[in-house]
Amino acid sequence: MRTLVTLEELQHQVRVARDRGDRVGLVPTRGDLHDGHAALLRTAHAQCDLVICTILRPEGGPAFHESSDERIAAGAGAHLLWRPRPGPLVPQGRLRIVPADAPDFAATATADAQQLGIIHPDVVYVGDGHFDHARLLRDVTRELFFDIEVRMVETPRDPDGLPIGSTTRQLAGSGRDAAAVIPRALDAISAAVASGERSLFRLRARTEARLAEAGTELDVEDVSTVDPRSFEPIDVFDRDVLLVVRTRVGGLPIVDSRLLPHAPTT
Repeated sequence: MRTLVTLEELQHQVRVARDRGDRVGLVPTRGDLHDGHAALLRTAHAQCDLVICTILRPEGGPAFHESSDERIAAGAGAHLLWRPRPGPLVPQGRLRIVPADAPDFAATATADAQQLGIIHPDVVYVGDGHFDHARLLRDVTRELFFDIEVRMVETPRDPDGLPIGSTTRQLAGSGRDAAAVIPRALDAISAAVASGERSLFRLRARTEARLAEAGTELDVEDVSTVDPRSFEPIDVFDRDVLLVVRTRVGGLPIVDSRLLPHAPTT
């Protein structure tokens, strides 16, 4: 694996890969890599000829844990690790992408668009515990007319069922116990679907009821059903469905999802 710092180095490596006809996969991160990122990189390595892992902090701050990040990225199959110097990619840049429904994500959306424009990968990989980021990437690719696939990958989970990530690592004690209700609720909904339940209204209601078992420590913000390809809301179970749960525990956002396969009744 090669670690790159400058934009020119990255662009050169991408041009060489394109000249060879390589399929390029991108795993965008903010650094502090863990097993969840490694799972994305392993999937990308199995599906692409060139795998690029980026460490870019939208606010322009420095990345941390550089040596462990390099070790994890290399061990999981990344070919290039791009870690630009702290600061904006475009000094004194004047343009920002501001999502209409989430203006607080402007820095992330702008950084995502810049990375996609620089690398223009064939596929960008996101863990299924980061649905909102996956949807943001999907919006950027669609509205800027980038011909790039956004692919969600199953995130490894801790023994209590919570997806491994920088946010869930901050949970402890009763807060973690409350958050652990989320994967148990998703397991119950998967079982209901396997038993023949096809009403998305009832499935969402069952999810909310299960989440309520955690008490007031788990603040449920939204339970939704979306198309796993377009990420648009759906109310009819006539295809595979992604069930998305958005919550907060002690102020920390915990987002989890579960793919519910469509199986026509006979």
